[in-house]
Amino acid sequence: MSYITDFESELTGKLEGAEDTASVVRWISEKVLESYRNGITAGQKGAQVIRKGKSRRRDQFGKAE
Repeated sequence: MSYITDFESELTGKLEGAEDTASVVRWISEKVLESYRNGITAGQKGAQVIRKGKSRRRDQFGKAE
């Protein structure tokens, strides 16, 4: 299963269960923070993309001349 599918099924279980609103909100906050940190970690491990050829920047502010 994917992360979103797992998250949806866990969230549904918590909403249909006997958990109070504060604990569900705290759980969601922890999941979002975990996902954010995993994204940062994955981005740091990524390979740098080096394109051959002319730079795509148009001027110092990145706007067309």
